[in-house]
Amino acid sequence: MPIRLFALLCFTAFLAACTARNPTQAPSFSSLETSTPSVLLESATPKTTPTEAERPSPSYKVAAFYYPWYGNPTIDGQWRHWTQNNHVPPQDIASDYFPALGAYSSNDPKVIGQHMEWLREAGIGVIISSWWGQDSKEDRVVLLLLQTAEKYGIKVAFHIEPYKGRTPENLVGDIQYLYEQYGSSPAFFRSTETSHYSPSDQPRGMFFVWSIQDQGNDFSYWQKAMDQIHSLPESGLIIANSVDAGWIEGSHFDGLYNYATLQLEPNGFYWARGLPPNSLYVPSVIPGFSAKRVGYADTTHVPRDNGNTYETQWGQALGTGVEPALVTITSFNEWHEGSMIEPPQFGVSDGNGYAYADFGTLPSEGYLTLTHNWIDKYLALTWPSVYRARIRVRTTSDWTTLNVVNGGAWIRPERVSTSDSAITAGMEAGDRLLLTQSLADANAGKEAEMTWGVMLTPIPQSTPYDLILQIDRGNIGQTQVTIFNYLGEAPIEVKSFEWDQITGGRNSHQIKIPMELLTAANP
Repeated sequence: MPIRLFALLCFTAFLAACTARNPTQAPSFSSLETSTPSVLLESATPKTTPTEAERPSPSYKVAAFYYPWYGNPTIDGQWRHWTQNNHVPPQDIASDYFPALGAYSSNDPKVIGQHMEWLREAGIGVIISSWWGQDSKEDRVVLLLLQTAEKYGIKVAFHIEPYKGRTPENLVGDIQYLYEQYGSSPAFFRSTETSHYSPSDQPRGMFFVWSIQDQGNDFSYWQKAMDQIHSLPESGLIIANSVDAGWIEGSHFDGLYNYATLQLEPNGFYWARGLPPNSLYVPSVIPGFSAKRVGYADTTHVPRDNGNTYETQWGQALGTGVEPALVTITSFNEWHEGSMIEPPQFGVSDGNGYAYADFGTLPSEGYLTLTHNWIDKYLALTWPSVYRARIRVRTTSDWTTLNVVNGGAWIRPERVSTSDSAITAGMEAGDRLLLTQSLADANAGKEAEMTWGVMLTPIPQSTPYDLILQIDRGNIGQTQVTIFNYLGEAPIEVKSFEWDQITGGRNSHQIKIPMELLTAANP
């Protein structure tokens, strides 16, 4: 089976061949054979693992994407995945790194056991297993994963890939299948998170859907399927791979995840602030990305920088002012793309002159330790207070935007009203309000309006200080911004600003308002 082909910044995967069927009898979770021998290089045998008392408790607020698609001749009768891009295992494999366990099989119980040991060592409580359809190779290993995970207190969720023939209708059937086949396992991951489309706190499965843009940006493509899944007896939380909040309202997904952000700007996770109320923020953090030996472009390479890349990604994912429903790690063992935290061997070559990469100054298990440390920080975080506010924007220009520059952030925007003349009244670039009307209407002096409800997060937490906003607009007309305190029963206007000058560029103008006017119960 071909590996996941990651299209930089587009979240697109291609070419999966899986045949679907519907078994009539759910399997038992107590009958799996666990004595199959493991294939380990002698020099790669893992060291003694911690005792139960020494292991950190697994956190079900942190998950790692997991790939159960590897195979070797001893266990599977043939090599799987390690041969991608014409590599010849066992020493020459399709990865820039070489696993501590060698070119292993995902069907080897000893390998899966070692993976669970490492996951426990890192404090990770959930794996999100790549799943390519009913009766696929990745489906047939689920029993082993669940049985082994249960012994370690780890849960299993599913990453539903774009297998051949996947449709919205099939996705509904897949969710039903996964519940019927595996839902009785104590290791089947269920969450009590709620969303606008799944308001009950009844525990239900959380499912991740990769490559949702099967029909481009047609949000309606998935909507009927999402509604059907939400109406199932167990319902379900469906998390889509996108950073575009339009998929929440348009398709009725419960939340979004980014999987891998390769070019991380200072505001790389600010898309979280644009998520609508009652939707789930599920950030994905990477330790690095290196897929040269499988033919990815050099532009996809993200150096690990001795662990600094991972530290930065964690810090930014937790620094948006939006509390995650779950933090996901990309990945535990995606060796092809070099995003794994699973320990590699150091000082190994492929026999053809290539020396496999290492972790720089970090030891082989260094990312397990960093993960454990970040999980501790994450669970100890106190999330900042938020205050309800309302913002009204009126303009006679063809376009105008409004965003927070300093002193705070608005999150969970909810559109309250929009004038009929507005073409666009939405979010741009994650957390910037955008209002447009036609050039003809602007030239005629017509006014477009939009009003938003937001939750305001003060940054910093000390007082007093000012909230700095920036108005940008076209070269026509003017823009008026009115801010309302909405901590009481009705919104109270506290400040109004107008901007009608032309300064070049985006015609930017910064305004400020004392934060105390928005955070005081009686301004």
